[in-house]
Amino acid sequence: MKLLDEVIAQVRADRNALWIGMGDICEFIGPNDKRWDTGDLDKNVVSLDCEGHIGDTYVRKMAAKLKPIAQQCIAYGDGNHERAWLKYNTSDVSWRILELMGLGDDDPEKRPSRHTQWSCLTRIVFDHRTRDRSLPVRVFHGHGWQGGRQEGAKVNEVRRLMAYIEADIYLSGHSHSKWVVPQTRLETDVRFTKLVAHEVFTAHTGSFLRTLQQDHVGYSEQAGYPPTSTGVVKFVLKPEEDRVRITAVQGG
Repeated sequence: MKLLDEVIAQVRADRNALWIGMGDICEFIGPNDKRWDTGDLDKNVVSLDCEGHIGDTYVRKMAAKLKPIAQQCIAYGDGNHERAWLKYNTSDVSWRILELMGLGDDDPEKRPSRHTQWSCLTRIVFDHRTRDRSLPVRVFHGHGWQGGRQEGAKVNEVRRLMAYIEADIYLSGHSHSKWVVPQTRLETDVRFTKLVAHEVFTAHTGSFLRTLQQDHVGYSEQAGYPPTSTGVVKFVLKPEEDRVRITAVQGG
């Protein structure tokens, strides 16, 4: 939780920082789930004393943690943990977290606009200061499904998205891996007179879950998963005269 708090503090301190929730924001595993293991409970977050309202505890505590950076959230997606909780407990925890963060719709029966569910194509637009034009950056973000112990399959799966979704940045979660792979595409300028190199990025966005921990045996160790780096990936978007320069920062 310390690293999550540090990232939240960094976002809060930078008024230009924006963030995307990639799903599996909490464990969201209850006693009626086959994955339930009392030994995996973080006693600093939930305990067996709140077994009957674990979901409510997760929702309340996560909403309180994220509320200081609520207005900097541009999208908030679901992961398989949120979808499983909805299936077995008929409670849309992402919807509830967003409402407690102050990001609910004026009509409580309507889904919050920032709740993008499983995947979404988002456009970030920079208005040009001196021209009647704008510079867009297209971001495809989805929780994903890629797992496994080796990185090759994960890289290939997210790179396949480039074949049928047009974007500048492709973000995928789920795997707990944290990496960014750039890809250069060749195109032309609008007049078709000059060859232009356009760099796009694919990424797995990381996790705050420690794979292996001292004095604790969790499901990751039992399944034989290798250690992974914790934290998030970051991108710096810098608008220039005719484009937005994108720089990937793997860390945080």
